Amino acid sequence: MSQLIPFFILSPILAGGLAWWTLTRLGKRRNQRAKGSLDAVVARLRGQKAPGAVDLFVQDVSWSGETELSPQNCWVRVVMGGQDASAIPARFEVESAPGAPRPPAQVLAALQALEAQALEALKAGGWAWQRPRIGFEPAASTPSA
Repeated sequence: MSQLIPFFILSPILAGGLAWWTLTRLGKRRNQRAKGSLDAVVARLRGQKAPGAVDLFVQDVSWSGETELSPQNCWVRVVMGGQDASAIPARFEVESAPGAPRPPAQVLAALQALEAQALEALKAGGWAWQRPRIGFEPAASTPSA
């Protein structure tokens, strides 16, 4: 029995180390895919003109936050330019709470179409069941450098 004691002590340590190494490796790969998908959203939306009869275009797109452990804390920021951009509330999300300030119907429809394009690019990159928040801002509300 005394010869089995090192086995009973070392086997859980080795199994735990192997599990930790495997999960870390899988997490890094998923995080790289998630970041690549967010970069694809930025490339797809930058310079895009909003569909419809509104004067809106995407002036800048950026993302920030954590992608690996808490994708819901990731934020995609879309800065809109054009004449109708002033109707967009600051940090507006299409799925905002009831009672929150909303832009006119045509502007909202254009923002929904842009969000659908962003979600399509995200789903292609592995964000099928979780997604970051996508917020729209007018260009006038951004601080000038």
